[in-house]
Amino acid sequence: MLKYEQWLQMADSLKGQIEDFLRVTNYFDQEQVYIPDMIPSAETLYVQEQLSRFCHELEEAYYQMKRMNAKVVREGKLRLGPNGRYWLDNEELPCGRSVELLYDDGTGLGNMESWHAGRIDHDGSKYYFTGKRNLKLDGVTARMKQHL
Repeated sequence: MLKYEQWLQMADSLKGQIEDFLRVTNYFDQEQVYIPDMIPSAETLYVQEQLSRFCHELEEAYYQMKRMNAKVVREGKLRLGPNGRYWLDNEELPCGRSVELLYDDGTGLGNMESWHAGRIDHDGSKYYFTGKRNLKLDGVTARMKQHL
């Protein structure tokens, strides 16, 4: 059975392999797979489309792995500003800002809090944390990591 440190090492190795694969396919630059020597046919176009979808999913996994180990640049309690936006220390969090919040979502061990990655969004009337729309954000511990 793998131990925690082994899981992390394997994930880091996998991240490197995904990065190499996406670089070879030029997916980072083009956000699609282009096969230069491909002779267009119904089958090859299908394969190209499937590879593009596959690369999209790999890119998402790649950035999740990078975010997991990214350096924390700010941590503290969220506070509601007079304009309805949330602040972390001296930085206002605009719509779409990636943050991680520390709270108990009920899926952990007992009443243990854990970090949850998401972003601050706006629904037309108020700001909320993605995936947890009704979470009261004022006073919740939050952190921001280095941009990837």
